[in-house]
Amino acid sequence: MRYIFLSFIILSSAWSFSQEKWTLDQVISEVLENDFGIQISKIDTAIASNNNNPGAAGYLPTINAFADQNFTISSARQEFLSGQVNEAENAQNRSFDMGVELNWTFFDGFKMFATDKKLDKLEEYSQMSLRAQMEMKIYEASVAFYTLYTLQEMENIYSDAIGLSQSRIDYVQKQINNGAASKVQLAQAKLDLIADSSAFLNNKRAIAEVSTTLNTLLARDQNNTLELYGDLNELREGFTWEELIERAKQQNTTLLQSKSMIAISELEKKEAKSRFYPQISFYSTYNFGSSVNEVGFLSSNRSFGPSFGITAQWSILDQLSRVTQVRNAKLNKESAELIAQQEELLLEKSLYEAYSIYEFAEEKINFEQRNTDEAEEIAEITEKAYDAGTVTPFELREIQYGIVEARGRLLQAQLEYLTTQLNISLLIGDFQKLI
Repeated sequence: MRYIFLSFIILSSAWSFSQEKWTLDQVISEVLENDFGIQISKIDTAIASNNNNPGAAGYLPTINAFADQNFTISSARQEFLSGQVNEAENAQNRSFDMGVELNWTFFDGFKMFATDKKLDKLEEYSQMSLRAQMEMKIYEASVAFYTLYTLQEMENIYSDAIGLSQSRIDYVQKQINNGAASKVQLAQAKLDLIADSSAFLNNKRAIAEVSTTLNTLLARDQNNTLELYGDLNELREGFTWEELIERAKQQNTTLLQSKSMIAISELEKKEAKSRFYPQISFYSTYNFGSSVNEVGFLSSNRSFGPSFGITAQWSILDQLSRVTQVRNAKLNKESAELIAQQEELLLEKSLYEAYSIYEFAEEKINFEQRNTDEAEEIAEITEKAYDAGTVTPFELREIQYGIVEARGRLLQAQLEYLTTQLNISLLIGDFQKLI
C-alpha cells in the first residue's frame, strides 16, 4: 500500500507541473513590470524629476495679482482754521485697488546655480535608487528561478531513485523466494526506498516554498503553478579578480550612490556660503486704484500706472546661523566621503568573499562533472557485462543508483555555481544591461 501511495505522489507531481512554461527572461520581465517596490521607486523617481525645474532652482521670477474692494461707513465732524465745519452722519467711503506685481531675484550669491546642480544630482540619485531596487529584484528572481528549476530537475532524479529502489526490492524478493537472498537484504532495500521517498517529499516541500517566493516576486496568485524552462549551464562565464574589482568600482550602484551624496553635500555647502552675499532683486508693479468719499478732502480719486525698481538686501549679522550652516555642510560632506570609503571597503570585502566561493564552486562543478561522466562510463560497461551474464541485476541497479546520485550532486553543484555568479553580477552592477 505504501508503494502505491508513493507512486501516486510521483504521478500527481507530474500532473501539477504540466502548465505554462517560464524562461528566465520572461520571469525577469514580469518582475520588473509588476513588482510593487519597483513601482513605488518609479513614482519617487518621477517626483524627483518633477522637482528638478528652473523654478525650484530659483531662476524664475514670481508674479502675483491682487485686488481689494473696501467699503466704510463712518460719521465725522471736521472743523478747519477758517472756521468752516463739515459734518456727516453715516457717510459712505468706497475704494478699489488692483494690480500685478513681479519680483525677480537675479543675484542670490550664486545659490541658484548650486541648487540647479543639486536638483540634477538628486534626480540622478533617485534614478540610482530605482536601479538598485531593480537589480535586487532581478537577483532575487534569478536565484528563485534557478533554485526552483533545480528542484524540479531533482524531482525527476528522486523519481528515478525511487524506481530503482523499488526494482531492487522486487529483485531481492525474487532472490528470497529462490533461497538466494536473506530478509536482511530485503529490509535494507525497503529502508533505502523509504529514504528515497522521504527525499522526494522534502524536495516537493522545497518546490512549494520556492514557488511561493517566485509567485510573490511575480505578483501572481499563490495557486499559480510554475514550470520553468532553462539551462543550468547558460551563465557559465569566466571572471578574473582584476576585472571584477574594476567593474565593481565603476558600476556598483551602492558605491555610485555614496559618491553622488558627496557631490550633493558639496553643492549644499555652496548653497550655505551664498548667504554671505547680498541679494539683488528687480521688482515691477502696475496698480489701478479708485475711491469715492462722502466726507474728506477729496470726493473721488483715481490712479493707475506702473512702478519698478531694484532692491538690495544684505544680512550683516544673523545670530551666526550662516556660519553654523556652512560648518554643518562641511561636516556633512566629510561624513559622505567617509561613508563612500566605507562602502568601497565593504564592496571589496564582499566581492573577494564571493569570488573565493566562485572559485571553489567552479572546482566543485568540474569535479562533479567528471564524476558523472565516469559513472556513466561505468554504467555502460556494467550494462554490457549484464547482457553477457557476468553481472547480476542487483549489481546493475547499484551502478545505476550511483549515476542517479552523481547527477543529483552535479545539479546541486551547478546551482551553487550559478548562485555565486549571480552574487558577483549583483556586486559589479552587471544586471544593469537587463534593466
